[in-house]
Amino acid sequence: MKNLLFTGNPATGKTFLARAAAYYLCYEKLNIDTLQSKDIYKDLDKIEDFICSDRCEFIQVHPSMTYEEIVYGIDIKATGTMTVDYVEKRIKKLCDRAGTTEELYAVIFDDISRVDAGALLGNLIYAMEFRNESVPLSDGSTLCIPDNVIIILTECRNFHAGHLDYALRRRMDYVAELKSDRDVLEKYYDTVNANAGRIIIDIFDSIKDYITTNAAPGILDVADKYMPGHGMFMVERTGTAYFVLDKFKQKMMYQIFPFINNLSSLGILRGNIEVYEKALESKLNTGISGLNRISDIRKVMVNSGERVEPYSLEDTISYYETEIISNRCSDYKGLLESVIDAIVLNGVFPCDIATDSLLFNIEVASVPSKSVPVAYASYLVKMNDAPSFYYETAVKGKDRRNPHAYYSTRPGNVGRWAERTDVAAYEISYTDGSPSDTYLPLNGLRLHTFTVNNVCKDNNPAEIYGAVYRLLLYYLKLYEMNISLVKGHSEVYGDLNALIHLEIKYLETLHAELRNVTASTQTEREKVRIDYFGTKMRNLRTLWTQCGTQIRVDKEKFDALVLGVSAFSIDAYEDIFNVTNDTEKIIEIKGVVKMTDLKDYQQIMENIGVRQMVFQGPPGTSKTFESKKFVLKQLNPESDALAARFVSQETISAALDEYKLNESDYADPSSSSKLLTGGWDLVQFHPSYGYEDFIRGIEVKADGGLPSYNSVNRILGKIAEFAKIAEKANPDEPPKFYLVIDEINRANIATVFGELIYGLEYRDSKVSTPYEVEDKVSTPVSRTKDIVLGKNLFILGTMNTADKSIDSIDYAIRRRFLFVDSPADRNVVINCYQNASENDDENSIELLVFDAVQAIFDNESYFNDEYQKSDVRLGHTYFLRKRKEGYEEDFVERFVFQIIPILREYVKDGILDTIEDLIAIEHTPSEIRDATDRSERVRFISDNIMLYAKEFGNMTRAGKRIDNEYVGTFVEEVRTKIGY
Repeated sequence: MKNLLFTGNPATGKTFLARAAAYYLCYEKLNIDTLQSKDIYKDLDKIEDFICSDRCEFIQVHPSMTYEEIVYGIDIKATGTMTVDYVEKRIKKLCDRAGTTEELYAVIFDDISRVDAGALLGNLIYAMEFRNESVPLSDGSTLCIPDNVIIILTECRNFHAGHLDYALRRRMDYVAELKSDRDVLEKYYDTVNANAGRIIIDIFDSIKDYITTNAAPGILDVADKYMPGHGMFMVERTGTAYFVLDKFKQKMMYQIFPFINNLSSLGILRGNIEVYEKALESKLNTGISGLNRISDIRKVMVNSGERVEPYSLEDTISYYETEIISNRCSDYKGLLESVIDAIVLNGVFPCDIATDSLLFNIEVASVPSKSVPVAYASYLVKMNDAPSFYYETAVKGKDRRNPHAYYSTRPGNVGRWAERTDVAAYEISYTDGSPSDTYLPLNGLRLHTFTVNNVCKDNNPAEIYGAVYRLLLYYLKLYEMNISLVKGHSEVYGDLNALIHLEIKYLETLHAELRNVTASTQTEREKVRIDYFGTKMRNLRTLWTQCGTQIRVDKEKFDALVLGVSAFSIDAYEDIFNVTNDTEKIIEIKGVVKMTDLKDYQQIMENIGVRQMVFQGPPGTSKTFESKKFVLKQLNPESDALAARFVSQETISAALDEYKLNESDYADPSSSSKLLTGGWDLVQFHPSYGYEDFIRGIEVKADGGLPSYNSVNRILGKIAEFAKIAEKANPDEPPKFYLVIDEINRANIATVFGELIYGLEYRDSKVSTPYEVEDKVSTPVSRTKDIVLGKNLFILGTMNTADKSIDSIDYAIRRRFLFVDSPADRNVVINCYQNASENDDENSIELLVFDAVQAIFDNESYFNDEYQKSDVRLGHTYFLRKRKEGYEEDFVERFVFQIIPILREYVKDGILDTIEDLIAIEHTPSEIRDATDRSERVRFISDNIMLYAKEFGNMTRAGKRIDNEYVGTFVEEVRTKIGY
C-alpha cells in the first residue's frame, strides 16, 4: 500500500488513524488491515515521536497553501536583507532522504479537500502512481517518489467546498470510508463502568435518531452526512464513572449541542432543538444520579439476622480506639472490619465505587476458591459463595486435612461479636429494587508475615498485615487519583490532594519503619509490630473523618512538608496536626464525586482537552466583556474589580492592564514579570485579515533610509513562543496565557490559522510554517520554521451569531472549539439600573423596553421560526443605564440610533416580519400608561417597536412620518407618562 485515503465526516478519526497508520506501517512494518485491531491509545507517545521524526512530514492543508510551499519553489529568507532562491521544500527533501535507505517514510496531507488538490499537488499526482520515475521541476531538476514513501491523505467530506478529483482518487491503493461509528464508542468505553458507557452510547443513538427524523425536506442521507463524529462523544476514560460522565456532559453542552444548533441554523434540521436538548440533558443527569446501583449498606448479624445499631463512623472509631488499640491490635478480625466500616461509612466514595474498586477488587486482595477453578474473592464475598473459599491444614499423624474458612460464619471466642456468639456481615440493597445480598468479610486471618505483595498464599490463612496495608494503600491512591482529577484550580481540593499524598508517604514510611521494631522473641516482635502499625493507622485522617468535616493543620508545617522544605518523617507528619494559633489551615474532607460547574469554563477546557473557546451570541450580549472578565478571573481571581457590586468594562480593562503582553515582553521574555504571572493579548479579526497578520510574516522597516526585511512572529506566534518560554521556566506549574480574538468569524479562519489548525488539537506538537524566525525558546537561540502551541495557551474568540459570515467557521474547525452561549440577560439590565440609580426596584424605561424587544422574538406573528431565537435576540448592552443623571437622553439616542436600526435590518433579512396592519393598531403613550398590567404594557410597546422597524419612513394613521424624531419622541413620552 503506497497511497492511502481516510475519508469521512468531522471527528470520525481521520487524522487520528492517518497518524497511527504512518507509525504502524513505517516503523512497525505492519499491514494496513491490522490497524483497526491495534490499541492505538497505548502507542500515542510512539506515534507522536514518529510524526515528529525526519521519516515523516505532516502537512496540514489550508486554503492558501501552494505547491511551491511544500514541494519545490521560491524560498524567501528575511534576516535584515532579503534573499530569494528556488529550493527543495518538505516533500522533496523527504523523498531525497528516503531514496538513500530502505526504511519506510510517510507524508500525511491532512484535510486535502480544503483546496483544489490537483493544483496543490501538481505533478506529484503522477509521481504517486509512477514510483521511482523522475518528474521535472521548474529549474530543470527532477523529483521522484520512491517506493518506500507512503502517501496518506485525509478528506473531510460534506463540509468543505473542495472534493478530490478523479485523477487523484483513482491513484489510491487503499480507501477507508469512516462514519460516525457506534462500535468504535463501544470498544472505547469497554474499560469504563458499563452503565456510564451505556449512557453515552444511548445519547449517541438518540442524537442520530433525532437528526434522521428531523431532516429538512430535500436533505438526503442526513445521518451519514451530518451526524457528529464518534470522536465528539469521546472523553478521557480516567477516574470514576461519575467523572467520565461529568466530562462527557461538558462536551455535550459545549461541542455537540452547538454542532446540532448550527445544523438547525443552516436549515439542515428542523424542529424544536431547545426542547430536545433539554430532554437530552435531563436524560444524562438522570443517568449520572442512577450510576450508584447500591442504595444502602447495613451491618447485620449472620445467625440472628439483627441489624447492628448504631452503625456509624463515630461508633466504629470509638470501638477502634477503646477496644482494638487498647488490646494491642490483637483482634485481627475487628481490625480489618473497622477499616472496611470506615471506607463504607466516611462518604468519600459512593457505595458502588467503595465496593467495586476496593472491597470486591481482587487486584487489592485475591483469595482463591478451593472448589471453583480460577474463582477469586476479595475483602467481601457473597454469603452463598463463601463455602468455596477455604484453606486446608494437615492433621498431625493423619492422612486427612482440616478445612478452614476464609469467610467464616462461626462465632469467634474473642472479638467484638463474641458475646453475641455471632458474626457480622454486610447487607447491600439496590436502587433497582432487586433483592438484597449479604456479604461476609474476610476473617480467616493470622499474624505471620509482613509482606505486602499479597494477602494470602495457597492453603494458608490470610495475613492481617498484608490485608490491611493493601486496602489502605489502594484506598489512599484511589482517593488521590480522583481528587487530582477534579481539583482543577481549587485551593480547597488542592490542599486535600496534598494531605492525601502526605498520608500515602506516611503509610509507606510506617511500613519501612517496621523492620526497626525489636522484641525478645519473634512472636513478640510480630505482636509489637502489628500494635505499632494499628495504633499509628489511626492518624490517617482521610480514612477516619466524615466527608464534609474540616481538619485543622498547622499551615507552616503542612506547607513545608508539601513543598519539601522540611524532610518527611513519621514525627513530622504527625506534628502538622499540632496547630499554633496563628498558622492554622483548614482542610475539608471531600467526596470524589464532584460535578463541574458548567460556568467554570477554564476547568471544562482542561477537562476535555479543548483549549479554544468561543463566546457566541447576538449583538449586544457582552461577549468581549465576558471574555476579558474570564481572563482576569484566571490571572487574578482575587482582583478587586471582580468583587465590585457592579463590574464594568472599564474596571475590568484597567485591572487587566498589568497582565497585557506588550512589545517589550515579546522582545525580551526573560525580563518580563509575566513569565511568572501569566498574561494575555487581544486581536480583532476582519475580512482582509490573513495568515501573515496572525501567525508569521515578513516585516519591513526603514533602517537609515533603506528597507530592512525580517521574518517575524505575529501575535499568535509571539504569544505561543512566550507561553513556551514561561512553561520552560516553570515546568511544575506553568502560568497560563490567553489570546482573545474579537469577531473571530469575520475572517476566513481556515486561511488565517493555516497549518496551526492541526496545532490547536495536537498541542505540544511541532508544526512547520513557511517562515523561519528566531527561536527564543531554544538554548542557545537559533532559527526555526516550527511553531508549537503549548497546553498553557488558551484561545478565546467572540462571535456574533447574527452575522451573515457565520458560515465561514466550517465544521472541521468548529469541533476544535467549545462554544459558550452569551444570551440576552435581563438581570444585567436590572443590576445596571439599580447600580446607577441607587434604587432597589425594577422601574426603569430600559427594562421595560428590553422586555418589549424580547417579546418581538417570542411573538409567532413577528418572528421567522427558520432562525434560532438565541442567535438574533438583541442583547442587554443596548439597555444599560450608566449614570444617575442624564440617562433619559442617553437611552433615547440608543433606542433611535442602535436598537431600531438593527431591528430594521432584521426585517430586511426576513428574520422579523408580519402580515398584520401594524399602522392601524399603533398604541399611544397614554394607552401604554393606562394598560391593565405590565404584561399588556410590554405587548403594546412591542407592537409599536415592530411597527417602527417595518414601516420606518412611512406615514402613521395620524399622517406623521415614522422617522428618528418620531421614534425618539415616542420612547421619551412613554417614559415621562409612566414616571420612569
